[in-house]
Amino acid sequence: MRINEAVAEALDAIGDDADYETARRLLGEAEKALGSGTTTEAAELLNQAITEINEVCPL
Repeated sequence: MRINEAVAEALDAIGDDADYETARRLLGEAEKALGSGTTTEAAELLNQAITEINEVCPL
């Protein structure tokens, strides 16, 4: 699975639930960074999004 596919799946999974607003924003920024930013920027944003998702709904 490509990173952009994983981002799309994560966005689909969290949907428009207000609790995930920050994670959704970070995933969107990561998606943009994958296309026009650096790998480091994308990785940092993805890690932040994962942290936000885990804070809302710990596994």
